[in-house]
Amino acid sequence: MRIPAGLWLLVAIAVGMLGGAAAAAPKQVVDVKATLRGEVVPEGLSKVGDDVSEGDPLVYVKTQTGRAAAARATVDGRVVEVLVRPGSMIRELGAVVARIEPK
Repeated sequence: MRIPAGLWLLVAIAVGMLGGAAAAAPKQVVDVKATLRGEVVPEGLSKVGDDVSEGDPLVYVKTQTGRAAAARATVDGRVVEVLVRPGSMIRELGAVVARIEPK
């Protein structure tokens, strides 16, 4: 059975449209949550645009023995938002402190 050339053209257009829609879909940002409470310190605080790898510290807080990572990257990607600043307090465990766009 022969398939008309016009039908092949419609199939090619439909496949192209589906592929383009998938490529144009924005990546989901990932919320990074605090695992420690405390006062945010400027040393080591991530900035918007920073490229990070999973496990990299993003936010540090003061502790009795110095500073400690309060939040770490959960994916490889780029920091798109930092929701805390030096001197602010993280009062709740699980508070969103940064957002990453995955690679």
